[in-house]
Amino acid sequence: MKEWTGIILAGGLSSRMGSNKALLPLDGSIVLEHVASAIAPAVSRVIVAAGPNADAYQAFGYTCVQDSYPGKGPLAGLHAAFEASETEWNLVCACDMPLVQPSLFTAMQRLVESDKTHPAMVPRLDGRVHPLVGIYHIDVLPSLEQCLIEDRLRVTRWLEEVGCRYVEAEDLERAGVLDAAAQLSNMNTMQEYQDLVDKRPPSM
Repeated sequence: MKEWTGIILAGGLSSRMGSNKALLPLDGSIVLEHVASAIAPAVSRVIVAAGPNADAYQAFGYTCVQDSYPGKGPLAGLHAAFEASETEWNLVCACDMPLVQPSLFTAMQRLVESDKTHPAMVPRLDGRVHPLVGIYHIDVLPSLEQCLIEDRLRVTRWLEEVGCRYVEAEDLERAGVLDAAAQLSNMNTMQEYQDLVDKRPPSM
């Protein structure tokens, strides 16, 4: 059994999208199912940080957790999922990435196995940090909770505090990720959703 937990962040309100991003259709299924299928080979258990959306996701059979600090954004979702995790290391992915593939998660695992000196590792492409796709050690939980208590809710600032390792596109590609930028694309509007769906090759 792989001693990793997979965490999908799916508790947002999708206000710019107009409907729940995680439930949008994708190849006869939904986006959430695609992300879960991509992360599942690398982990022994998948948890959905569902926020107020738990009822919708449980209908699909997912193990869902709800925020202990509702209304406080992605950090609250991470906190709820880490509290439910039973493993030291956790793979995290946002629910709105229709191009993500298993290779991204297995590559990041290989990178962290070679350097366990950092409690968090996330991609950084062309200077842009992707904090909602990454690897987190459970030891980050106390500092995360402190941020929530103090209403310091910027994820990137918290990553700096815990000593995050940033991996660049070339690091990911050397570790076996094809087209890291595409896999890390997310969607906030219906137009972005349609554009990403149109980019998916038939084999995906």
